[in-house]
Amino acid sequence: MQTRKLRAMNSDVTLVCCLPDTARRLDRAESWLAAFEGRFSRFRPLSELSRLNAAAGRPFHASPALVQLVEEALGLARRTGGVFDPTILGALEDAGYDRSFELVTATATHRPARDSGVSWQDVQVDAVARTITLPAGAGIDLGGIGKGYAIDRLAAILGSPCLVNGGGDVHVAGQPPDEASWRVGVADPFSPERDIIVLAVTNRGVATSSSLRRRWRAGGAVMHHLIDPRTGRPSASDAVQVTAVAATALLADYHAKVALLLGAERGLRYLNNEDDVEGILVWSDGERLETTGLRRYILQAGT
Repeated sequence: MQTRKLRAMNSDVTLVCCLPDTARRLDRAESWLAAFEGRFSRFRPLSELSRLNAAAGRPFHASPALVQLVEEALGLARRTGGVFDPTILGALEDAGYDRSFELVTATATHRPARDSGVSWQDVQVDAVARTITLPAGAGIDLGGIGKGYAIDRLAAILGSPCLVNGGGDVHVAGQPPDEASWRVGVADPFSPERDIIVLAVTNRGVATSSSLRRRWRAGGAVMHHLIDPRTGRPSASDAVQVTAVAATALLADYHAKVALLLGAERGLRYLNNEDDVEGILVWSDGERLETTGLRRYILQAGT
């Protein structure tokens, strides 16, 4: 078993591979991740995603990978009626998140929220012609699923058994050597140095969404990166953190975000109604809510 640590996607990334050709797989995964970030980061002006956003108002000829990512994002938006919406780029920038997070100062520039009048429903994708047309003034942010997509792809490159951890969002495949399952800790949002629970998982994705991370002040108000598409502003949800367990990291990331945006009670009902998804929600006062089936994953519960 070999481990490699990287910095990518504004996150610390850990790759664990357990196969005989580990070094080759780790090298391939590292190269793929660098290329992925170069193509799909909104903070790189020459990335394909940035060029798509710059072309808003006219058809953009896209790579198969970008078409797949945008179609995936639009499909998930459709599932939630727009509670998840990849066309929130303008709202993120208005809130001050207009550059890579390490460059966002404690007092970022704040702009009044714009009402572009567009949403995911206005994005047109022609998969045959490989064109994506954004309405004028719209922009796509793939942050809601991009990291999960990358983590799942890295796990496929590493093969089973493996673990990929990207800033707390995880995909585990197979069983680790001499263990029945991988252990994944869920940090306490108020004391990140300790875990509120430890999960035992195999062949699962685990992702956490929190409004207490990636925060800054702008215009005299505290901002964070979780935009509620229904208001165009950072979410005011009473849930401050949601962790979801699903078949893939992409789906876990998506479900965690949607549940947080819905609020603690509605978010819990949402997760309980979804097939093959479990989760834990943390209220703003620290109280925790668990889905009915989460217990089968819990190895250790914190205080």
